[in-house]
Amino acid sequence: MNKYRTDIKLAQSLIKGDENAFNSFFDDYHPRLFRFIMSRVDQDYDLAHDLAQETLCKAIDKVASYRGEAALFTWMCQISRSLIHAYFIKNRKQAKVIQPLAETEEMRNILENIAMNDQHQPEQITMNQQLKQILEEVLDHLPKDYGNMLTWKYVDQLSVQTIAEQLSTTQIAVQSTLARARKSFQQVIKKMLQHDTLKDLLSGHVENNHG
Repeated sequence: MNKYRTDIKLAQSLIKGDENAFNSFFDDYHPRLFRFIMSRVDQDYDLAHDLAQETLCKAIDKVASYRGEAALFTWMCQISRSLIHAYFIKNRKQAKVIQPLAETEEMRNILENIAMNDQHQPEQITMNQQLKQILEEVLDHLPKDYGNMLTWKYVDQLSVQTIAEQLSTTQIAVQSTLARARKSFQQVIKKMLQHDTLKDLLSGHVENNHG
């Protein structure tokens, strides 16, 4: 039996135009999406509110395509990510820096120093933007719900208990998933570091921070 059967049932009710389901959908998911978006738009309240509303509207339009392969909230987070990305491209703004997820000191230093150098020379700013984009893409392309789990824990700084409640699962299950997600994240970064372009980018970042 699909573990997201409750979400599938809600989606089916929305497709049928159930007014009560529609109201519950907005009441339940708007606050969660608002929080998810706020952490990515530099705490811009109005922008987060607008993007949360737009996410919900797009989700309603696309709900027939929801198959229960992930939690409904996770599915909507992907819609939010796309809207946020489109907003920053359209307005030529910089997305909020992703906080450290890797457990190695070197990677933590790289991530922690990204935001601190945004006012430096143009080449440094370009490099920071590239790093941010790379990290966002790594999170977006991790398997299963790993990207969202890491974001909730290390960017939004939610407790394991809160994440468990949010996903209707146990804290032990969350801790287990987080461990796998961290390992997956590190494996992806390790593989990417074998590519000369990223290797040079990270090396240049370290040199500039210690120069």
